[in-house]
Amino acid sequence: MKYTLNDEFLATFYIETDQNLRTIAEQIACLETTGHWHKADKKASDLFKQCMGKVGEVRETSPGIGEMDILFPLVNINLEEGAFAGLWLTMVGGGTHALTAYRKSRLMDFQLPEKALAHFPGPAFGQKGLRELLGVDEESLIIGTIIKPTAGLTPDEVAEICYQVAIGGVRYIKDDEKMLNSSYCPLEARVKAVVEALKKAEDQTGLNVIYSPHIIAGPAHLMRNAEIALKNGASALMVNFFAVGFSGLEMLRRNVDPSVPIYAHCGGKEAFSREPGQGVDPRVVVRFTRLLGGDMFRVSTIGGYLVGSEPDEVTQLINVMNEPMGNIKPLMPVVSGGLNPRTLALNLKLVGKNAMMFAGTGITTHPWGAKAGTTALYQAADAFWKGEDLDQYAKSHEELRLALQKS
Repeated sequence: MKYTLNDEFLATFYIETDQNLRTIAEQIACLETTGHWHKADKKASDLFKQCMGKVGEVRETSPGIGEMDILFPLVNINLEEGAFAGLWLTMVGGGTHALTAYRKSRLMDFQLPEKALAHFPGPAFGQKGLRELLGVDEESLIIGTIIKPTAGLTPDEVAEICYQVAIGGVRYIKDDEKMLNSSYCPLEARVKAVVEALKKAEDQTGLNVIYSPHIIAGPAHLMRNAEIALKNGASALMVNFFAVGFSGLEMLRRNVDPSVPIYAHCGGKEAFSREPGQGVDPRVVVRFTRLLGGDMFRVSTIGGYLVGSEPDEVTQLINVMNEPMGNIKPLMPVVSGGLNPRTLALNLKLVGKNAMMFAGTGITTHPWGAKAGTTALYQAADAFWKGEDLDQYAKSHEELRLALQKS
């Protein structure tokens, strides 16, 4: 069923219950909006009726199991001061997932009308803007890397890795999410060292490389860390929005220079979504990330080591990143989590060049070093585009051959 949304937003839930599914849908719509009218001797007011949630379509796949659409009135939410908070509390933070009436409950996705979209910042760049920032056309593959391991590296050691991958052709570098600005690798010193190393690499290659330091901190220090990173030459920022909160991501996007892209790291979403039929679907997380101003979002590598790597799920998430959403720009998909020359082809086959390909140890643990690891990944991409067998192609490309032996 298609809905014309104007004064309501749509949320879709999956439920498993021993009770009647439509009755459960009506219970959720009531619970998460008005509750029951409190004056037994008087008829419900017009405003009360206006505030009530409504049940849309109920799609039962077997008795007590299926999906339901709930329409929630926007009049209940202060869009100007707390659009995200209102939506989250309505769909997730109330009693919806706490009722004893069902065994499982999962928020599958949601849709907003134009008037609600206007209250979110959205990405500053979108896919086109990121390519323009890098000077990369739509036909070129963007390869990035992650600085690992995340413990025991000094700023100079991080900078050396960045230099090596940059001269190899990596165009985007981000910290691992566990790079927590510890005393042995503080943010300011690390950014200074990496920026200097990348300038040296650019002098040699002519290519600018974006670096996103992880600026994670408590709410009181997040903006301070952003200022430290940018003052010392960082060309982008990275924050894990589960650690700092979704609203921390929105705060960054609204207050940081719009010429600065934000890598919105999603580590932690599996705590919501890993159990089938339970929690919050990754599509919800992607949609909120896009609304709140992230520019890049990770999907799991097909053939990698993370859950969520099934082609259908990857496609679903990328669709959410790209679908029309008013004036909200698209998100740039980033493929990572076990990406290496052996797994690259599976991912290029699915997403083509419409994503960034990030390899961590798939680059940095090459026997000849990170520069050769980057070269090997590009060689694997060339083999795929040319339609040649990877192992056969590796016989005349030494960096690739050694990388394949390792993997």
